[in-house]
Amino acid sequence: MKTVYKLLGSSLLIFSSSGYASDPATVASQFEAALLCQAEAIDARKPEVVKSLNEQNIEVKNLDEELIELEYHFAKPLQILNVTVSRVRYEGDSGSYFFATAKGDMDAFAKSIGAKPIPENLQEMLLWADIGEYYKYAEPVTVENPYPNTVIIGRNEESKPGEFYFGCEKFDY
Repeated sequence: MKTVYKLLGSSLLIFSSSGYASDPATVASQFEAALLCQAEAIDARKPEVVKSLNEQNIEVKNLDEELIELEYHFAKPLQILNVTVSRVRYEGDSGSYFFATAKGDMDAFAKSIGAKPIPENLQEMLLWADIGEYYKYAEPVTVENPYPNTVIIGRNEESKPGEFYFGCEKFDY
């Protein structure tokens, strides 16, 4: 599995540097890798990246000119593991969140990636927009890296039935 993510990360680097994805499958793989903290978030603040995504039927909305606040809408929803994704958001200031609105079985999704319920002692730190129910660290917690990139999974009062959020939380420290 790690080899797959290394390959996905490599393809994302190519996308990031060139601004162009080669095909829809590559774009889906890039979003999946970024949402699961295996690659950098897709940053569509550059016109050439927006153009490339638009060519793949992905609408990009820049909701704030100063901070990172982007929204990606997929004309054809992505299948990521066992869920369907039609929208992704990227928010950043001090740290960042790259997260999807997904439809499917949240518990089965969490289990499929090896996520665990958030214990009470981590609730405050891993509570992201009131949605934290499951988490998975992308790398080990160490003295040098006390807040590793973390996949957060959950829902809030705005979630529709069968809908949940998941994505990568990155800490600045």
